[in-house]
Amino acid sequence: MSYRIAKSIGTGLMILLLSATAAFAEQGGRGRNAAPAGPPHDPHDLSGIWLGRAAGALNNPPPSFTPAGKAAFDANKPSFGPRAVAPAVGNDPLGGANPPGIPRGLISHATKIQFIQLPDKMVQLVEWNRVWREIWTNGRRLPEDPDLAWYGYSAGRWEGDEFVVDTIGLDPRAWVDEEGTPKSDAARVQERYHRIDRDNLELTIIITDPKMYTKPIGTGVKFMWRLQPDTPTGNFIEDIFAPMDEESFNKRVRNPAGGVR
Repeated sequence: MSYRIAKSIGTGLMILLLSATAAFAEQGGRGRNAAPAGPPHDPHDLSGIWLGRAAGALNNPPPSFTPAGKAAFDANKPSFGPRAVAPAVGNDPLGGANPPGIPRGLISHATKIQFIQLPDKMVQLVEWNRVWREIWTNGRRLPEDPDLAWYGYSAGRWEGDEFVVDTIGLDPRAWVDEEGTPKSDAARVQERYHRIDRDNLELTIIITDPKMYTKPIGTGVKFMWRLQPDTPTGNFIEDIFAPMDEESFNKRVRNPAGGVR
């Protein structure tokens, strides 16, 4: 009797084990702790409001400078990163409430962005400083000799599931990032947006600037953005860097902290 009971229990356990193995195989071997498949989404639909984190610098891998690039980098005195100085004795353009430009306006401040897709262009809204950008998608070529602008001139296209934006004609007075990484008037900034699932957008920024660097920078950095709910907290707020506010802050906080009267 005891032998038959033990045999029955063993057979039952074997059936359960085989069933579990089959179920695991049907799930692609993901395992118990793997993330479930995300909700359906169109990778070519970038609409909605996306929140990014303040990510700091475009320094992975470390930039390979030309002599002019190294001189410009050494002349910049940032208030963040390993070379930080007191803001009162630094020369960050943002200290005077100047526009952050591209790409700094996307990566050095926790801000939201929104894409509005039109037949001939993509309009990008940036919460920080209430900036809007026209990214032409109708085959328009970038100008050969553009007047310099804080946010430059941009053209975009789809490469598979990535929306690729090329920007030139950028004002070199705006730093690349908060750590004083420089750019010249020859810089070409490429943004590659990839909607990896319904709620997450990945951005890669690559800068080619032969006056400042011997090879492109930013190739190893990924910036993540999260889709926001359609609620008051998920919508844009007024986040303007006003010169009069910055001047007041300098007098009350920044200058005294740096020993400047």
